[in-house]
Amino acid sequence: MNQLPTLTEKEKTVLTYVEQSLSERGISPSYQEIKDHFGFASFNSVQNYLKQLIQKGYIAIPSNQKRAIQILHSSNSVQQTVLKMVQKAAEFSDESENSVTPMREEVLSLPLLGKVAAGRPLEAYTHDETVDVPPSMVRNANKTFALKVSGSSMIEDGIHDGDIILVQKQANASNGEIVVASIENESTVKRYFLRPHPEIKEKMIELRPANSTMNSMWYQPEKVDIQGVLVGLLRKF
Repeated sequence: MNQLPTLTEKEKTVLTYVEQSLSERGISPSYQEIKDHFGFASFNSVQNYLKQLIQKGYIAIPSNQKRAIQILHSSNSVQQTVLKMVQKAAEFSDESENSVTPMREEVLSLPLLGKVAAGRPLEAYTHDETVDVPPSMVRNANKTFALKVSGSSMIEDGIHDGDIILVQKQANASNGEIVVASIENESTVKRYFLRPHPEIKEKMIELRPANSTMNSMWYQPEKVDIQGVLVGLLRKF
């Protein structure tokens, strides 16, 4: 097996940050999040580090999508952690020689309630199915449900048509969070902002797409019901 090129300390740090985001949130960080996290002066620095990681074979970014970073090889620090886990598992196996039941990764079955629009609002909550997810992707299983995304308004945040999003039920959100919101019994997934409308002084709810070809939707606060905030994403390749 050919040995991968050695990473610089900064490259390791960026790779570890991407891995942590995928593990904790189920989605890779955006260029803006990487820039803010490391205090880079420009997006060129983000692009240069990601380009170096691509060239060294540690990550891939299909079709230059900003939130679709794929980990091909883990950083050394993560590899060492995995090695320790494997060693502990081997020690546990040695202590349990009489057990013939193989260890299985625990999964959670969450309700798949229907489709939600990443585009124009779409009627949701029409199905009665479940989807299996790793427990590490869920903060509170009792308050989490899944929806299938329809549309392309959130593609610049890495949310594509056909993806399954994991949503934690709550009736409020902070500015900038991705939410599932209902307006007149129709639901949509967008970034949430409560702020003055640019043309009037009154505060309104802005549901902002992550697609530069689309415009925000503005509503009076009393017309928007927050169903929950996005906590994870599943995609089949």
